[in-house]
Amino acid sequence: MEPYASVKAAYNELPAFKPLIPISALPTIALVSLVAAFALVFFMSTLSSRKFNPTEVPIALLAAALTGAGTVALFCTVGVNV
Repeated sequence: MEPYASVKAAYNELPAFKPLIPISALPTIALVSLVAAFALVFFMSTLSSRKFNPTEVPIALLAAALTGAGTVALFCTVGVNV
C-alpha cells in the first residue's frame, strides 16, 4: 500500500492542468481558420487552368491543415473534447 500512497501524494502536489492555448481564444481560432480555409478552397476552385500548377499542392495542404485545426478548435469550443 506504500507505493500507492506515495503516488497519490505526488499526484496531489502536481499543479492543475493549464492548456497552452487559452480556452477563450478557441472560437476566434476556429472562425479564422475555417474562413481562411474556405477562402483558399474558393480561390483554388475558381482558377481556370487546364494544366497542373505547382502552387496548387502547398495551397491545398495549407487549406487542409486550416480545416483540421479549425474543426478541432470548433469542437473544443462547443464542448466535444477531441
